[in-house]
Amino acid sequence: MKKIVFFLACSLLFLFACDKIFWQVSGKEADLQGKWQMDDADTVYYNFQKSLFQYQIYRTKDVMSGVFGYYYLRGDTGIELRLLREYANFSLNHLGWDTLRSATGQDTICKEFKIEKFTKKQLILYSNNREMSFRKFE
Repeated sequence: MKKIVFFLACSLLFLFACDKIFWQVSGKEADLQGKWQMDDADTVYYNFQKSLFQYQIYRTKDVMSGVFGYYYLRGDTGIELRLLREYANFSLNHLGWDTLRSATGQDTICKEFKIEKFTKKQLILYSNNREMSFRKFE
């Protein structure tokens, strides 16, 4: 029985260690995958997974809200983030991002950021004289 449990534990660890293979991403994009916590606002998270982006925020003590969208890497120097306003159950106006209007009413908000620093543990984005620093959430 111990051998079976050990084998299952090792198998799960192997799968988690190789998750970048299953996402089919490589290079810097592979390092971007996962959850990033904003340094100066410990209630804000940016989540990345194979072109999908999620903005999460604790609005009150025990209530976390999120909205989904997309991200587009611009080489190693830039990233565009887009959020689909129709999936937000709270206002996104505090972000101050640009709005792409849609004839169907499915507006998207977006923002281009310059990547100031990007390592496996730290991400610093810059736009409009504002720097945002993130650490990998583990």
